[in-house]
Amino acid sequence: MTALRSMLPWDTRLQVRYGIYSVYAVLTVLFVLGVRLTDPSLRTDVAVLVIALDPTALGFYFIAALVLFEKREGVVEALVVSPLSDRGYLASKTITLSFLATLVSTLVAVLGHGATPRIVILVVGVALSASLFVSIGFVAIARFDSINEYFLTAVFWGGILFVPPLVGYVGLVESPLLYLFPTQATLFVIEAGFRPISSLNLLYSFGYLVAGNVVAYILARRAFRKHIVRGGDPGRQLGRRDVSREGKRDDERMPFSRSPWTAMVRGDIRNWVRDPMLAIAAVGPLAMVLVLRLILPSVTSMLSPTADLRPYYPVIAGTIAVFGPAIYGFIVGMFVLEDRDEGVLDAYKTSPLSARGYFVYRCVTAYCFSFGTTLPAVALIGLVPASPAVIVGTTAVSSLGAPAFAFALGAVASNTIEGIAISKFGNIVFIGPAFVIALVPEPLQFVVGVFPAYWAIKTFVVGVSGDSSWVLYLGIGVVVNAIAIALFGWWFAERTR
Repeated sequence: MTALRSMLPWDTRLQVRYGIYSVYAVLTVLFVLGVRLTDPSLRTDVAVLVIALDPTALGFYFIAALVLFEKREGVVEALVVSPLSDRGYLASKTITLSFLATLVSTLVAVLGHGATPRIVILVVGVALSASLFVSIGFVAIARFDSINEYFLTAVFWGGILFVPPLVGYVGLVESPLLYLFPTQATLFVIEAGFRPISSLNLLYSFGYLVAGNVVAYILARRAFRKHIVRGGDPGRQLGRRDVSREGKRDDERMPFSRSPWTAMVRGDIRNWVRDPMLAIAAVGPLAMVLVLRLILPSVTSMLSPTADLRPYYPVIAGTIAVFGPAIYGFIVGMFVLEDRDEGVLDAYKTSPLSARGYFVYRCVTAYCFSFGTTLPAVALIGLVPASPAVIVGTTAVSSLGAPAFAFALGAVASNTIEGIAISKFGNIVFIGPAFVIALVPEPLQFVVGVFPAYWAIKTFVVGVSGDSSWVLYLGIGVVVNAIAIALFGWWFAERTR
């Protein structure tokens, strides 16, 4: 207990230092404003979804960055042989991350929705849900050494944990099978914090969350011992690869005697082949198109008594164009941070490739991957008719957002933990302009033109309206994106000197 009491403030200080608290201070303000600006008839449901989707689940994602960073730095190795033990290590991470999740959720509920006499139910429910997601996140991360490997696998975990209950909550699916998902219990307890629900559902929710915490904690301890303490896979003990494997990886990744460009291409191809879950990124935009085409008609019909979504279809379709660049910007940004953390970038800088060649390579690959996956998604969304020129032009300018986002992470973040924290603003940067275009009239909406994604969405919206000025917006978008890439590239170069 003494070791745990010492570890709790230490973990909290680290989370503050890595910017997690700073990021969530800003996000909390945005969540509160978003909920308060919602129509009163929808405010409770919006508050439930906001709390369930982000603050409650934050530990699921941040536990990955914290564990991988501490494995690489040798912190876990020291803690394992200390009086803290694996129990204390897991408990400290769970308590500190769950506290932040509960704090943010409570502020969103009280300041955004309004005070409720049932707030205690919400606080206890969020705390139990947050701790459960931390343990599940640890089970998912234990066997990985790379943050990119984990996060693209986390898409699979997230899809299982969140999508079915959320689809059920908005009324698109009704099935008793939804009660098998932990997020179903989370949605119930959060909803119960705002309005009464049946006693049976409340009993089920708390019983599920308590039992789930016990089971997930046991599985997390087993994963800790297998993959971290004993190194369940060869070369993965305490985050280290064996000498032969590491030497082979370095030789394969940087055979400068041949070509550093070839080395980088081969290294990235191996990353994609070695972890099939990375292929999820390639189908991400198309998957989003499929989801929208399946659920949007139902949502439009459901909301028709209070709001008509059809006038907003051009904005919704245009937003698909920035979904792929957001994914690939994050992936390449994590590659950049890992290359810098592991010293690979220093090796490239002293090779014939040079720092400039590294920058160009990462920009080109981020752009090409984004363009190749976004173009068919924009073409197939089908919500509004769009000419081939508008589709290609929108995709061309939106894909420039991928290298801009990647090097924004590389420039601003000091390590992968900070990178993940900063990437939380990705939804604001990429999706936020869509709401401005939909709700704010010109010329006031041009204020958000500092965000490159605005010009991509605006290009599509104006293009499908038949106005030829979409070409002007496309040109402005290219200039804004180029400035962003150059600015963040220069900042990144200054930080890596």
